Amino acid sequence: MRYDNDIETDLTARYQAPERRNPGVRTASRGSARNRKPVKSNGKNGKTTTRFKRLLKVYIAFLCVLSFMFLVYVMNTLYQYEASFPDNYMSSVTKDIAKKGKSGKISKLCNTKTIEINNLDNSGKNANKIIKGIFKKSNVTYKKNDGMKNSQNPVYSIYANDKKIMEVKLRVKSQKKRLGLFTYPVWEVEEYKLGSDRGIEYFDIQVPSNYTVEVNGTKLDDKYITSRKASEEYEKFKEYVELPELVNYELNHFIQTPSIVIKDEKGNTVESTIKGNKVEVANASKTADSYEEAKKSLKGEIDILKLAKNWSLFLTDDLDGGQHGFATLKPYLTKKSSFYDMAYAWATSIDITFVSSHKLKDPAFTNTSVKDFVIYSDKAFSCTVHLEKNMKIANGNDKVDVMNDRLYFVYYDDTDDGVDNPSWKLIDMKSVVDK
Repeated sequence: MRYDNDIETDLTARYQAPERRNPGVRTASRGSARNRKPVKSNGKNGKTTTRFKRLLKVYIAFLCVLSFMFLVYVMNTLYQYEASFPDNYMSSVTKDIAKKGKSGKISKLCNTKTIEINNLDNSGKNANKIIKGIFKKSNVTYKKNDGMKNSQNPVYSIYANDKKIMEVKLRVKSQKKRLGLFTYPVWEVEEYKLGSDRGIEYFDIQVPSNYTVEVNGTKLDDKYITSRKASEEYEKFKEYVELPELVNYELNHFIQTPSIVIKDEKGNTVESTIKGNKVEVANASKTADSYEEAKKSLKGEIDILKLAKNWSLFLTDDLDGGQHGFATLKPYLTKKSSFYDMAYAWATSIDITFVSSHKLKDPAFTNTSVKDFVIYSDKAFSCTVHLEKNMKIANGNDKVDVMNDRLYFVYYDDTDDGVDNPSWKLIDMKSVVDK
């Protein structure tokens, strides 16, 4: 049995304050800090953290690779979609054609042995060599044919510079769908056709019907003529004289440009020009600078300047002769022409009496010239007349009437007396505008 004193002693010992430590004295109970061992961490938690970091890096790398692959796929899709346009596809086809053409391997695309060649073309055996030469010295381009804008089988023309040398027909090989959004066609060449419907080289030669055309030394016959028509200027004369028509010779299926020689009715070679596929003579009619030169090729004679002065005087009611001068002009006009009708209408109308009062100065005419003769035949010609008529009107002011016209003449007999007695007649006149 414990007493109160014992309990007190026990509590005092339990709750007694610890002794104050001497800083210089180490207690054996706590030991030295240097001898303490480090506390080990939990190994399982460290391994888990390291593994997570590695997996995160792998996942990020995988996403980067996947994103890159998707980007490449999208870019490739867009590239293929853009390339699916037929014009873009034709760009690569044209490059291939140019490459094979310049290397002489165009026969790998189309059979050059089946090319239709004109009998007048002397280069048939050298077709491959000539075609290679055309490609080597030319810039090769393409153009979609008209009327083929929305076709599923578009046709393109291939040009060597400005010369059409081939046709390419495309077709849709298949349809592709990518990304669930883009559906586009895959094109391929259905047919290569060398030349056009008229060949690689072809020409239209327009000459008067009394001219001859020689191609590579052979004279063309009528089977090459595709059309005949009157020249616009010849239309003025067809009622009075017979003039040659303009004929068109058509040359097709040549490999290279042939030798084309054009000769007039006397067998003289005349100059010609080639513009694209059209060949025309430089001047189908003869020309002359003066009447003295021109009349060597014309029948009869006529004083052109005198007639032009009389016409000018007639217009201002200054010409002598009956019917306000019409009687003086009449021998130089023909009743079959509208020009005659116009002159007669002026002479017999009241308008001629209202011409402003004036007087002719002296000299009445200055700066006169007759030039630029065009001789259509020995019975038809035209020339340019320039003159200035000087007048003084009633108020005292000077006035100058300028005539600068091309006059058209025919050598014609319009009488009904049964006698062939032709003379030069003025049938038309038109103003010439100086450039």
